[in-house]
Amino acid sequence: MSSCCLITLIASVLLALLFVTGIVWLMRRRIRALEKSRDEMSERREAVVDMMNRIGLCLNTSLDLDGALVMIAEYLVEATEAESGAIFVLNTAGKSLRARALAGSFPPIFRPAGDGALYDIRKHRIALGEGIIGFVAKTGEALLVADAVTDARVTQPPEGYPPLRSLLAVPLQLQHKTMGVCVLLNHRGSRPFDDQDLRLTRQLASQAALTVNVARLYEHEGEQQRLGQELRVAHEFQKMLLPLECPQVDGLQIAAYGAPALELGGDYYDFLWVEKPLFLGVAIADVSGKGIPGALVMAILRSALRGAAPGTLSPRDVLRQINRCLLVDTKPGVFVTMTYALIDVRRKRMRFVRAGHEPMIIWNEADPEPRVLQPNGLALGLVGEEIGSVLEECEVILRPGDTVALYTDGVVEALNAAGAEYGPARFHACLGRCRHAAPDEQIRILLDDIRAFTGGIPQNDDTTLVVLKVPTEHSPDTTQPAQTGGAA
Repeated sequence: MSSCCLITLIASVLLALLFVTGIVWLMRRRIRALEKSRDEMSERREAVVDMMNRIGLCLNTSLDLDGALVMIAEYLVEATEAESGAIFVLNTAGKSLRARALAGSFPPIFRPAGDGALYDIRKHRIALGEGIIGFVAKTGEALLVADAVTDARVTQPPEGYPPLRSLLAVPLQLQHKTMGVCVLLNHRGSRPFDDQDLRLTRQLASQAALTVNVARLYEHEGEQQRLGQELRVAHEFQKMLLPLECPQVDGLQIAAYGAPALELGGDYYDFLWVEKPLFLGVAIADVSGKGIPGALVMAILRSALRGAAPGTLSPRDVLRQINRCLLVDTKPGVFVTMTYALIDVRRKRMRFVRAGHEPMIIWNEADPEPRVLQPNGLALGLVGEEIGSVLEECEVILRPGDTVALYTDGVVEALNAAGAEYGPARFHACLGRCRHAAPDEQIRILLDDIRAFTGGIPQNDDTTLVVLKVPTEHSPDTTQPAQTGGAA
């Protein structure tokens, strides 16, 4: 074999060896990368399982959203070896974020505009799209800032705090809906956060979002239960503002009924002795609005009436004083319709004023046709002292067999399934049919007629009735307690 052929053979063998060696090296490198990826995935799985176990323990102990968020923030800091972290949660309107959980020494990285003073970070509101955190919340994109010192998007903490070297901001998302943002600051080692930290944080954040959603649902349910309990307590308190029973008055039969459409109502009625046993005040009112606002105005109204009525024999003067109180103690736009009557028990005379309220109805046992009395008047709380010239004070002589009905609009405006109103005509006809009955029986018959008309659908407004009767020799002699929210 010639030397030239030998050299060629040796070169070919060497090239083959180099090729094989390269293939082996590449395979080993690929294997090491796969092993590293496998180990990383295994670590992420273990981290997720560990965090879910901790979440499960936390939720078994307490379904408190803030407690769950703190646990998640602490675990994220631990798993990524961050120096500190925070979880920012979007408000229910989805317009701004606030820090609900902090872990480690999270620095005060926000400043209010103007004086440069530091905020308590938990009180700072971040608008959607504002800064890095607002950007992540708005776009749903995670952000890794490896060099936070030179990045203009990062606000460095004030002097005395360590600088921000690197930063991770990852959205908490569930079914593509962003619920908040977790932020991690500064890896505890010398290196910045990297893609591996980002992948781990993303995977943990997706599990954390599920936990936040569950805790939020329980928090909402708890709030509803607490609100329900508070409303029940307020309902019981409001019942205390209404008469427990109707007054016992010689020569008069009195019954009353009141039922709010919601837990709290804006209807009000009352009886009070202006000069016992000569003059009895009778009031009925309807406050604008329902629920808690209406109930609060009702409490103000009762206080004003109880302060103005004693010793005052002019119903118009009483309502003028109440009007002053409402203008001072309530916000603009609040008004009250009201009828206030003063009964001279001995002479059977009644003076009354009507401040924009439903008409007063009077009918006699001898006449099924009622008298509808609606003197001029304007609702209280709309104008000032000029209301005195608007309120017309009337006097009525009460004859034996006369019945007086005071009511709120929830009676005549009760709706059936077709949306039709019960109406004044049916109301008057029903009163005429039961004119010989005692007041408590008249109310019962009337309520039965309303239920028959509405078909039992829930009432759409507060319903209140006050019925007074001057009995005849043949009238049933009964006087019943006031009824609230039940059968009269």
